[in-house]
Amino acid sequence: MIKLNQIYFFFIFAIAVVSAQSIDTISFVNESSFKVDSIKIFGNERTKEFVILRELTFSEGDSVNSETLFFNRERIFSLGIFTRVEVKKGVGDENNVVEILIEESWYIFPVPFLYIREKTMERTSYGISLKYKNFRGRNETIRATVSLGYDPFYSLQYENPLIIPSAEISFYFSGAVGTPVNKSPTLDIANGSSFDFNTIAVASIFGKRLNTSSDIFLSVSYSKINAPNNNVDNYMASGTSRDEKFSVGITYLLDSRNLKQFANRGYLFSLDLTHYGLGYSKINYNSVSIDARNYRELYKSLMIKGRFHAKHTFGEFVPYYDYPLLGYDFYTRGNRYLVREGNNRIFGSIEMGHPLLEEWNFGLDLPILPNSLTRARVSIIASVFIDAATTFNNNEKVLLNDFNSGYGAGISFLFLPYSSFRIEYAFNEMGKGELLIETGISF
Repeated sequence: MIKLNQIYFFFIFAIAVVSAQSIDTISFVNESSFKVDSIKIFGNERTKEFVILRELTFSEGDSVNSETLFFNRERIFSLGIFTRVEVKKGVGDENNVVEILIEESWYIFPVPFLYIREKTMERTSYGISLKYKNFRGRNETIRATVSLGYDPFYSLQYENPLIIPSAEISFYFSGAVGTPVNKSPTLDIANGSSFDFNTIAVASIFGKRLNTSSDIFLSVSYSKINAPNNNVDNYMASGTSRDEKFSVGITYLLDSRNLKQFANRGYLFSLDLTHYGLGYSKINYNSVSIDARNYRELYKSLMIKGRFHAKHTFGEFVPYYDYPLLGYDFYTRGNRYLVREGNNRIFGSIEMGHPLLEEWNFGLDLPILPNSLTRARVSIIASVFIDAATTFNNNEKVLLNDFNSGYGAGISFLFLPYSSFRIEYAFNEMGKGELLIETGISF
């Protein structure tokens, strides 16, 4: 008998294949275009002009039309440092001039958070993240986070999208210490109960922009993971209660999405290969992952998006704490709290959405607060979705019956560039429903 989850998976796979064959491009049909004589930017009191100019898909001397200008407006907004962006053709004597008008957001602010897992306060994380965006006006980001409760950690991050301008080189650094709860069901069974690791992790990533839509990244990281006892030694990479390793990875990213916070046009493709245990004879394993997404407008404001993700781990021995999981960052809606693990993970999703409120430039003029704190781009989108996913080990076959699936509907609320959240109701393959309230968008 064919089960519901089999139907869902076939449906997702078919849509993903169709989407992959039909990549959107900007249309110039029946559009009057003009040659750009110059580009002028207004409103950037702090932001350096090159931050905006390097996002444009055109330059002086190129021909553009209104659709091109709108697409580039969304690319600039995707930087996440402006509350409003307009890209338009000048008038009068400025007829062949492209004018870019921006309103800058507030850049230094604390972000308190509360993350309730599995509908219980016992597994709740809470804390604060202090973020400094657009540091020095160069779109750099510095973030310090303190997370307490469940999975406590302290972290520091720095991101510079253009640390070497002449070579289009970016740089990212992160460091964290914490005592994360073990996520592997196998390790909990081996230990006899749940437990916490003690971890230290440091990572540096250098990126090279190839063009406006593609980058390549090289990462080098160090991590130390301590188990509290020797009950799980046989499941660690080194065969002891402490794994200490250097890792190196390479990632290729192709991203042509218009508005990255909530795209309705374009595509994303990433391929990542990481080797763990560089220089350590006892640790030697790898992971490779792929993520492909496609975003299209079906009719006017009705949009469809699809995603396919797969991750494969292999080598002499893959530690269980590095197995791809379902139930945390990846889950099928309807099975939010189902935890699965294996050497491999496959995940697919298809979603259709239509704006209830396409775009509203919200603003308040208050006597105390600056305007940059009281401005936001607001959108509300209703959607329906289908998800399917599975995990399996390297010596196992992939069976359709092993896929978990879910379907449902929801509403996403965007308050850009600051935050977004969504409320969804989903049913799993057995028809059991659950209410989901999550930060961010699905993909």
